[in-house]
Amino acid sequence: MNFRVDSGKRIGIARAIAVNPSFILADEAVSALDVSVQAQIINLLEELQQMLGLTYLFIGHDLNIVRHISDRIGVMYLGKMVEIAPSEELFSHPAHPYTEALIRSIPHPDPSYKKTVVSIQGEIPSPANPPSGCVFRTRCPLATERCSVEVPELKEFKPGRFVACHYSSLVFQ
Repeated sequence: MNFRVDSGKRIGIARAIAVNPSFILADEAVSALDVSVQAQIINLLEELQQMLGLTYLFIGHDLNIVRHISDRIGVMYLGKMVEIAPSEELFSHPAHPYTEALIRSIPHPDPSYKKTVVSIQGEIPSPANPPSGCVFRTRCPLATERCSVEVPELKEFKPGRFVACHYSSLVFQ
């Protein structure tokens, strides 16, 4: 079965590059694939990127894969961009509470490794009826009254680093 999935993904990639693009949107390109097949597809995408000078917009939920293939990462919550940063910098110094919680939730391969898990409390709000102000405020440990009335703008706080949080300075250290 993985062979057929792998072949289907490879055929999709071949179709995408047949028109000689400079940009490819890869939406969940390796989701639901076996880890070894994911690695094959990611390696193929990286080879094609080098050979053809491609730019990818890679959309995914597996942060380790996104980290591996991306130079820059944008993190979204309820359809709103909450942080944009160079990949390694985002992982070493997340500036948004949601980004920090996502990164801290990634399983570590060493079971003896101890880390502080930041759990996100509460239910995910409906995207059809998002909360007022900051869309993450109903689950954010830093939320204040300001967050309920004022939407934080995505602002550059450091060259190449953007965050949409009134209190990102409390997270980013």
